Amino acid sequence: MSRRALIALLALGLAVPSPAAETAAFLNIGVGARYLAQGGSGTALADDASALYWNPAGLAALDKREATASHAELSQTVRHDFLGYAQPTTLGTFAAGATYLSQSAIEGRDALGHPTGGYQASDAALSLGWGHKTPLGDIGATFKYVQSHIGSAQAETAAVDAGVRRDFGQMGPGHVLLGAALRNLGPGMKYDVQRNDLPLRLAFGAAYKLIGGHAFTAEWTNSPRGAGNDFGFGGEYQALPGVFLRAGYTTQSAITGGTGFDAARGLTLGVGLGRGHWRLDYAAVPMGELGGTHRFTLSARF
Repeated sequence: MSRRALIALLALGLAVPSPAAETAAFLNIGVGARYLAQGGSGTALADDASALYWNPAGLAALDKREATASHAELSQTVRHDFLGYAQPTTLGTFAAGATYLSQSAIEGRDALGHPTGGYQASDAALSLGWGHKTPLGDIGATFKYVQSHIGSAQAETAAVDAGVRRDFGQMGPGHVLLGAALRNLGPGMKYDVQRNDLPLRLAFGAAYKLIGGHAFTAEWTNSPRGAGNDFGFGGEYQALPGVFLRAGYTTQSAITGGTGFDAARGLTLGVGLGRGHWRLDYAAVPMGELGGTHRFTLSARF
């Protein structure tokens, strides 16, 4: 297999899995450069349309309509895009989103390394979410239709996310928020005769939002099916009105394969610019064997 094809399969998560493996790994690729720049810790902090991915309970914090678009260059040929829209109503905040992981034609090779022609591969997910405030805190759920294909093989399924989030109010100079989310609960995907599990994740997050637009956040993510644990933490600092500097760390990108660990790979950085109804966020995020990736998010509230 060529190096380019290997990179594509690593990003797409579409390589033929082992009996105990997970599939549709693209569902673990976060959206929203603001949270990715803070070590991928958005379960407690996310309070915009990106909460559709991190924790649907965060949608309840919206008091205005919001549209958002995120783009990521995962390699020279692999791109990750997300479009989302959230609408507050008297029944809660409703949201819709679309995620697409695209790959240019992959060069196929046989066991001897001879070219066998190119083939296409992609992943997609359509999401509908809802978040609602209750006396005990915010609750939310996201329903997803997931489809993957590589060459002539195709698989599809449905999944659900659920989350809770609570603002414990003023504690010292800031507010404490806690959140929890269960992501990608579903029956798995079946290629040919083999069915494999979706990447089920249980995430717990905490955030401390200070006056002046500053925040600190942390997150722990567990795989109930045995894929391990990941940790992330970070913060944002409003250096000037509408100018945010962000940094964080995540263990998800520090694994180099097998039992290898490279601490430097876990560093995340970013910046955010806000003016009026508009906000532009950027994040530089490591992605394991794929190296560094660049994420951009443009959002508007109206």
